[in-house]
Amino acid sequence: MGIRVGVLGPVELRRGDTVVPLSGVPQRIVLARLALAAGRAVPVADLIEALWESGPPENAIGNLHSYVSRLRRQAGADVIRREPGGYRLGLPRGAVDAERVEQLAAAAGGGDPESAAAALAEALGLWRGEPLADLADRLVFAPDVARLAELRRHLREEWLDLRIAAGAAAGALPEIEALATAEPLRERAHLLLMRALHVTGRTPEALAVARAYRERLTDGHGVDPSPAMGRLQQRILADDPALRPPERETARPADADADAGGGAAVRRRNDVDGGQREARDRPDDAVGGQREARGRPDEAGGGRGVALRRRADRFFGRRDELAAVRAALAAGPVTTLVGPGGVGKTRLVGEVLTGDELVVELAERSVPADVAAAVAGALGLRTAPRGGVAALAERLGTAPATLVLDNCEHLLTPVRELVGELIAHCPGLRVLATSRQRLDVPGERVLRLGPLPAEDRVALFCDRAALLRAGFTDDARSRELAAEICHLVDGLPLAVELAARRESVFGLTHLRDRLGAGLNVLDPARGGDRSTGVAATVEWSYRLLDPDAQRLLDRLAVCRGGFPLDALPYFTPSGDADAEALLAELVDASLVTADPPRYRLLETVRLVAVGHLGAHDKRAADGRRGADGERAGDGGERGARDAHARWMLALAAEMVERCRDRDPWAYAAMRRELPNLQEALAWLIRRNRDDGARLAAMLSVIGADSPDPGLTEQLAGLAPARVSTGSEVLLAVAAGTAEWLRGHLAEADRLLTAALDRMPDDHWLRWAALLIRISNGMFAGRPDAVRADAVRMAADAGSPAWARATGICCSALMDAYGGDTAAGRAWLERYAVHLDTEHLDGFVPFTRGELLAGTDPERALAWYDRSITASDRVDLIYTGHVARVARAAALIRLERHAEAVGACRAALVAVRSANMTAQVWTMIRLTAELVAALGDRAAAATLVAAADADPMAPAVMGPDRDRLAALRTGVPALPPLTGAAAAADLALSCLAKADGSGTAGA
Repeated sequence: MGIRVGVLGPVELRRGDTVVPLSGVPQRIVLARLALAAGRAVPVADLIEALWESGPPENAIGNLHSYVSRLRRQAGADVIRREPGGYRLGLPRGAVDAERVEQLAAAAGGGDPESAAAALAEALGLWRGEPLADLADRLVFAPDVARLAELRRHLREEWLDLRIAAGAAAGALPEIEALATAEPLRERAHLLLMRALHVTGRTPEALAVARAYRERLTDGHGVDPSPAMGRLQQRILADDPALRPPERETARPADADADAGGGAAVRRRNDVDGGQREARDRPDDAVGGQREARGRPDEAGGGRGVALRRRADRFFGRRDELAAVRAALAAGPVTTLVGPGGVGKTRLVGEVLTGDELVVELAERSVPADVAAAVAGALGLRTAPRGGVAALAERLGTAPATLVLDNCEHLLTPVRELVGELIAHCPGLRVLATSRQRLDVPGERVLRLGPLPAEDRVALFCDRAALLRAGFTDDARSRELAAEICHLVDGLPLAVELAARRESVFGLTHLRDRLGAGLNVLDPARGGDRSTGVAATVEWSYRLLDPDAQRLLDRLAVCRGGFPLDALPYFTPSGDADAEALLAELVDASLVTADPPRYRLLETVRLVAVGHLGAHDKRAADGRRGADGERAGDGGERGARDAHARWMLALAAEMVERCRDRDPWAYAAMRRELPNLQEALAWLIRRNRDDGARLAAMLSVIGADSPDPGLTEQLAGLAPARVSTGSEVLLAVAAGTAEWLRGHLAEADRLLTAALDRMPDDHWLRWAALLIRISNGMFAGRPDAVRADAVRMAADAGSPAWARATGICCSALMDAYGGDTAAGRAWLERYAVHLDTEHLDGFVPFTRGELLAGTDPERALAWYDRSITASDRVDLIYTGHVARVARAAALIRLERHAEAVGACRAALVAVRSANMTAQVWTMIRLTAELVAALGDRAAAATLVAAADADPMAPAVMGPDRDRLAALRTGVPALPPLTGAAAAADLALSCLAKADGSGTAGA
């Protein structure tokens, strides 16, 4: 029995026909927010904001997880799905009543009036009262309440309109009268009332409605009704036969209705409040004007609509964008669909077209006069001479019509002038344009089209690849490789389709590798134009820029992962034009995507622009000048990358300074700019080793608390062959930190010790090297070395307070792990003056929990929770994960097995994702304890044996030795495992089996 969610009334969860009771307001809030997201993932931050409007409590994330868990128990585990950064409602389209309403409304768009009215009646029947009635007082839902309430009014008006059109005006009249009484200022309601009264023989009353409405609006508000009311009044006075619905028994077939303006082609321009109802109110005029406009081009051979005819191949995704284009056409005179080349603007417009539009393709037009000439051809005129806008306007007249102008970016000025004149003289005209820049016409509505979402781009790739190669296998592995390929080309539909063509030549793996080196593999071998090559379509936009904007774009191409506004000064030497104005030009040209405060070049654009930098460098080597007279050596890749590196060095220095105070900004900045930081590090190591070593060392300080697997591997590769110079000391610290994270404890100790032996006592990074050597010594099981370094840290006034506290705590932990918790507590008491750091991070409460874990695990759990809260508050990944590992251990020792299964799986996935190798092995050992307690002793022994055999697994101390020894003996052996990856996979599989989910969750 299917799960359904209701928001059109009090929030409701149903299983089949049974209402599932919800236990409280928080569950209703979470369910409503997920249901209103239309299948998209809702970020955790948005859910927290919805739950606690006045500010979240300290354990907001934990409370949210609790609410979600309860909902999952009631709705099913697969209904609410965890996504990166949030949650998503995993229900089919239409399982939420608001979505079902949209489906029925869409179905009503193309049918005859009777069937369309029936569909809308069904949609209206889904309302159970005011939308979100039990949450309407929550400000966060105010926009949704308003939207759904307005949707209900609009659908009710559409339904009544259709009943009039179907010849049922008499039956609809009482409800229309009630609607007009309830909405005394809503023009659409009064237009419906006038029509219903007129067609039922009560024309004087219909005219009285118009007079009363005009007086009410003029006297009470000082405004006049829209022209639609005046036109309807004149048609009623003239007894226009078109206002009379056809007899039911002689109703025309669906195709005749479409020609007569009774279907979607007429309704597409109706807006919500009924002020733009001319198409419905004047069906004959609309039909006549559109028939004339679209009939003559066919006779004269004009009109260039062939390029926009709907293609035979499948169209993927873009549901929201299609709806937005249709809504924009209904709401205003000019809509421009803007986006980078290859993003699919023309194809999207082709899906919107109904066949009634005047389509003008401008891609092959090259001079301003061509614009008017092309429009003239679409209208069936032989010519449109200079100043011939009047002739075009006369031909279009006042009847409703839609003019589509495709590919306007290279003729912006003439298109802007023509469109401005036409909409001024043709009140019924709607213009839909596609361009890489907006037209900048008054009243223009701009819709920006971005790359395809991940799921749709993969579906497109696989569909096209299967068409070109009969043996293409659409399985999980193929889709995984296809996702990587689509990511490399930014999800641009043109690039995805070109890549799918190359799949039949290279295969998925080789194609992915070729694309990683550049886009040349997608370009045609010979011939072709900007519609057949990705690089060519980017170059088309590039040539439309002025030279200053071109230079800035080229320099920004060295940025990976985007950039903020404050990075611009690094890329704009003195004498250049205003940088922000140039950036605005690049955004307008769809070459830079804007998501303020971040800006980004699509990878396809970036690779082309990097090619321009390479051409700069080649001209510099040849001593030649560029086409604009600029000396080639003044620019180029080296200059751009040096500027980029200066930006990253300044940012890294600020991050380290803020790290001393545990400012969460530092860790967020690290993750935000990680691609740029890694790019700059690779450049500096080749170009300027001293600066490269300095950047590597600074990144290791932040990376130790907020580890990233890619950065860890990059830093580990920088280990110097010897450690003697200042730069080699810094590289040894960076690589030693990475080796500690990777679990190579002996190599980490060698590098860190070599660095510390050559560091003066006042070295700016001495405290960080000491801290990592302390942590490394803990995992290696060397208590004396840990204690000696902790004493050094405590005496170093230059160390941050939290670092001194961490060193002291590590020494206490060595006592606890060795079985002497009393000594650990005495050590903490001795250095208590240094331990007031819970406002900075969660390591001290973690340590207090560890000291209690053996004797009072319940109290230990409370300390672990405090540690996780404190760590999450300042965005510390490492300490938070360590506390989660300890919390899972406490649950196991308390024999709270059901909770322990979930905690172990979450902690193992987290530390594995962060490449925290020592903690991965710790979690594997803990999982062995748990699955043994649950009855699977063979798997437990296998996991312990894998940890015993791996030199990267941390040393086992104290009571843990006895616990693990008990798991090794007297158990039938499974096939041996090698390495952490295989052991972690087995552990996750055992945990999945334990809770019956059937999935490892990794």
